[in-house]
Amino acid sequence: MDTRHDCAPPRCPAAPAPDPTPCEGPHDAATIIYPHGREVAGCVHHCARVLAGLEGARVHPFASAGSAMEIYLRARELPPCAWEIGK
Repeated sequence: MDTRHDCAPPRCPAAPAPDPTPCEGPHDAATIIYPHGREVAGCVHHCARVLAGLEGARVHPFASAGSAMEIYLRARELPPCAWEIGK
């Protein structure tokens, strides 16, 4: 069940539905490439959370170096599905 309200700001396409955390920055800061090839753009925060939980996922090579590095550094510190343990 989606507990977000209609008045909540829209979130980036990379934000997992069960993750209640808000976006940080532009919703197209980078693109994550899933292991099977699907691509999804998102903010740095949600891209890092997706990357942390998907073995074989990567940041699209055309992302800015600053965004890509921030995503990789954040993902390294997160467990998969970080929202399940309150991170």
